[in-house]
Amino acid sequence: MARPEALRSNTARRVAAAIVLVFLALLPLFAPPYTVTVAVRMVYFGFLALSTAFLMGQGGMISLTQTAFFGGAGYIIGLLGTERGVPFPLPELAAVAFVLVLALVFGLVAMRTHGIVFLMLTLALGQICWAFARQNTSLLHGWAGIRGIRPGVVLGIDFSNPAVFYWFSVALFLVGLWILWRLCQSPFGLALNGIRESPRRMAALGYPVYRIRVMAFVIAALYAGVGGIIAAYATGVVTPSSLQLSRMIWVLLVVILGGVHHFWGPVVGVVLAVWLDVNLSQWTDRYNTVIGIIFAAIVQLAPNGLLGLWDDIRRGQRLPGLKRRWGHLLGWR
Repeated sequence: MARPEALRSNTARRVAAAIVLVFLALLPLFAPPYTVTVAVRMVYFGFLALSTAFLMGQGGMISLTQTAFFGGAGYIIGLLGTERGVPFPLPELAAVAFVLVLALVFGLVAMRTHGIVFLMLTLALGQICWAFARQNTSLLHGWAGIRGIRPGVVLGIDFSNPAVFYWFSVALFLVGLWILWRLCQSPFGLALNGIRESPRRMAALGYPVYRIRVMAFVIAALYAGVGGIIAAYATGVVTPSSLQLSRMIWVLLVVILGGVHHFWGPVVGVVLAVWLDVNLSQWTDRYNTVIGIIFAAIVQLAPNGLLGLWDDIRRGQRLPGLKRRWGHLLGWR
């Protein structure tokens, strides 16, 4: 039988999950439109963060090309849906297919490398995509990008309505979270964990290491592509900035902030980072500097992210990250 403490913990989690779901469902009914827009922003950046965190946490691979799939999906939506008037769902399916094919090609090349070589190769691939989008003026319109992207009416549902689009985006994100959770708990996810720890041992046990890593790369790209589709419809524009390296670095910081080895880490990181960005930008023009200082302080206090810090506090530990780095100055033992 389960212990009373475990039963209470499971009950508390279910109650908390129910409260969060009710809050998310009712948000457009009481929150101003701007808050709903910010929530959608958290959703599409959440998909991009999940994509990055899945490779980092489950596979031990730091990829700097996830924004290529994020922005590439948005460009396909703009090219087919907005500029050529292709009806739903063909632009969306084409965007997903484009992301899967591009990820497969990139994965077949990148997964033959490891460590810093893999990092630099994905950086190069991402920069190639960014440079192509920036320099192509005949098809992708260069820095101006593609504008006027708007969701339409599907089966009588007007997705241009902010509340409807919000509900759909959140529902899609929750489904994506559930699928990713099941995937991480599956034999595939466990095999990917084993490859992260020791590729040679997994290969000796008969696991197709190269194929599993490529599949993980494609799955991660799919999540980034879905986020890119939502972002294109939410913002109404896709430009080369969607593929920029600075955005990829921001996502990496967000994942580390939440906790790369925790499933909910990227979600926590995105919510906090977007909230800080939105609120601090209203108080000061130097908000990026303030956010950078906050990020640096959190990394010092919690090297395993905010969720890692929460685990340490529950175990009764006193800021182990701070203690390890500065404990001799503070007199901690």
